Amino acid sequence: MSRPAFTLIFALAATTFFSANPTATAQGDGGSSGSAVVREMNLARQNPAQYASYLEEMRGQFNGNMLVRPGRIPFRTKEGVKAVDEAIRYLRSASPRAALAFSPGMSRAAADHCAAQAGGGMSHNAGGNTGSRISRYGSFSGSWGENISCGRQSAREIVIALIIDDGLRSRKHRDNIFSTNFTVAGAATGPHAQYRTIASMAFAGGYAEGNAGGGAAMALFARN
Repeated sequence: MSRPAFTLIFALAATTFFSANPTATAQGDGGSSGSAVVREMNLARQNPAQYASYLEEMRGQFNGNMLVRPGRIPFRTKEGVKAVDEAIRYLRSASPRAALAFSPGMSRAAADHCAAQAGGGMSHNAGGNTGSRISRYGSFSGSWGENISCGRQSAREIVIALIIDDGLRSRKHRDNIFSTNFTVAGAATGPHAQYRTIASMAFAGGYAEGNAGGGAAMALFARN
């Protein structure tokens, strides 16, 4: 059973705190909703060469190790464009993967994970480990994995950051997104007291939705 690693990927180290709403969003079509995150991961899986162009566009926004986006607070990365270039090479050479089916039950588990950390902190074990959380709403088979991202404003930003995996030599978050061992995923986003936003993504080799899961897993393809 795979055990995912966690690191803050391109997270803005904001010092401003706010009162966090503990409700996380698992479904919906918003730009940073759970379903939007799964769609975005599927776009990267099914069209990796096309997805490389999004990273190439972002590459021009670096000044040394600082990522400077219009209207946004600049923040320092660990590897700068080196990690971006490595991710672009990976995407250009990667073969397309099958889309991940979207799981309502696993998305509810991801929402629980986000809600458990709304007041601060980042841990894979918040509210139980990944396997126990996804088992609340169904039954998984094969291996499971999990990604967390903080401080991102859109599904594309979340997925790009995890593919680049700045500062993590193993690139385990990228591996989770592109793993052929996973066929189903769920995701959720929510507020975070330190980094403003948090997103959690759960992956599994297979998943049978339980009565509390909210319906069967469904095909969910990204829109460009």
